[in-house]
Amino acid sequence: MDKIKNYIIAILTGLLVLSLFTQPAQSAPAKSKEAKAVEYHFCLTARELNYYDYPYMEAHFKECARYRP
Repeated sequence: MDKIKNYIIAILTGLLVLSLFTQPAQSAPAKSKEAKAVEYHFCLTARELNYYDYPYMEAHFKECARYRP
């Protein structure tokens, strides 16, 4: 019975530690404008490589809007 309790305690402790280290820090700085610009450019470039037709460009802009600085 003691072994089962120790296993349960070890599992719960491991889950607690895992949950503490996987949450993002609240003090982490927001993304800079430069970082957003790089992500936006990368998104547009990736979309451009997949489609070569001009009519799809508006769809690219909509898909990459979340990265827009």
